[in-house]
Amino acid sequence: MKKLSQTAQEFSVPSSSISRRIKDLEDSLGLELLKRSTRIVELTELGSLYYQMIAEGLQKLDEADELMMQRMGTPEGIIKISALPSYGEQILSPLLETFQQEYPLITFDLDYSDNLTVLGKDPIDIAVRAGFAPDERVVAKQLSDNRFKLVASPKLLRTLQLLNNKEVLSFEDLEHCPTLQYRVASGVMPWWVKKYGHWEKIPLNPVLICNNAQTLLNSVLADRGLVLAPSWSVDHFIASGNLVEVETDFPVNITDRPDSGIFILYQGSKYQIPKVKLCVDFLLQHLQT
Repeated sequence: MKKLSQTAQEFSVPSSSISRRIKDLEDSLGLELLKRSTRIVELTELGSLYYQMIAEGLQKLDEADELMMQRMGTPEGIIKISALPSYGEQILSPLLETFQQEYPLITFDLDYSDNLTVLGKDPIDIAVRAGFAPDERVVAKQLSDNRFKLVASPKLLRTLQLLNNKEVLSFEDLEHCPTLQYRVASGVMPWWVKKYGHWEKIPLNPVLICNNAQTLLNSVLADRGLVLAPSWSVDHFIASGNLVEVETDFPVNITDRPDSGIFILYQGSKYQIPKVKLCVDFLLQHLQT
């Protein structure tokens, strides 16, 4: 919770004015919203409940104010975007730099994290996520599919082919290959094989588990292991010859669902704000396939 002095500074008023306004609200409600001591000011239980009930209304009011202000001039202000780290760093950031060249008065506040945001609750204007169309009451538009490719360095793949005496590796071979696995908040992401129409997990013995895609990419380029990575993150390495796609006897994927994609998410009310609409339309134009 912000200190009263910080709130006062944000609104350019004395701290005493903020305290007085809060006291007036408490008097009108007939309850204590803040617990005050010489060391700390924090919400009471009823104060927390009251805030939860009015937060959505306050957000709608802020959006309405911003909408009216931007209708009258050049789009400006902060756009808060949440995205998965590797996609944000590799794909989004270069596009957003181009966008800012056209709209220099817009500032981006970027949160590249695997943590899922809840639009309408978290202070986010636009979210870009991999996975499946969400059940949230938000607008979700698919930018692209999220196909994964099993890749290795040419040197490592040739070594594994010679070791197994075959060009095409079986999913049983993968159990004994050095592998690199990605870890998300919920745990290590498994590999799945589609065998005779049914998906099953492959038991692996990874040489590296990491929650950073760049670290895994560096490791596969350094001949350390096989990695199952999104095509958008490795296609240019395959084109350059630094990585090769590993052929297997059965399809291997990061999920047992075929409808995985990259989605852009936003609230319909946010889309009415010119700066958000411009950004969403720009990303759809350049990323939607």
